[in-house]
Amino acid sequence: MRMILVWLYQALSLLLVLLTFRALLEPMALSMPDLAYYFPENAPSALSHLIFGPLALALAPLQTSAGLRRLWPRWHRRLGYLYALSVLVGGVASLVMLPWFRGSLWAAAGFALLALGWIGATARAIWLARRGDLAGHRCWMLRSAALTFSSVTLRLIMAPLMAAGWTSTETYDVTAWACWLVNLTLLELFVLRRRKVRAASAV
Repeated sequence: MRMILVWLYQALSLLLVLLTFRALLEPMALSMPDLAYYFPENAPSALSHLIFGPLALALAPLQTSAGLRRLWPRWHRRLGYLYALSVLVGGVASLVMLPWFRGSLWAAAGFALLALGWIGATARAIWLARRGDLAGHRCWMLRSAALTFSSVTLRLIMAPLMAAGWTSTETYDVTAWACWLVNLTLLELFVLRRRKVRAASAV
């Protein structure tokens, strides 16, 4: 069951990355109409978010892979810094875009906290790694990856809402919060709690 969930996480992440980069090759008004209004005034921020956000999503499964960490630790560190840079650029870009956001203040607050939490969790993971606290680093890296995966969760929640007749902008009142709160809650309940139980039993 665990491996199935890991494969599903990796497959959904890769699928969204490919769809996003493919959409960038098409006219924005057709491929991403909900983001088209950020252009041309906020093109640098929007493009930064659309490029570095998916890049972080592509790198997250690699950074949470125990195999890569064990077999190629140097590449794990190098890709980790690239992931952190992608999170920083993507997160800051999303914050810069918020004043032009067309959703409600409630939804904007949810996205703002997501961006700040995304940057903060990643920064703490890097800081703990540099201090040599590898257990803490892994926990915070998992939290960062869960926040990165919120881009996938957002679309999984948005799809049935839009099928029920909501507009994409209306769905943000739910998805702006649920996309990351659901991920973090599941992570804490199942993954990190299990690690703590294992650590306690090993003492």
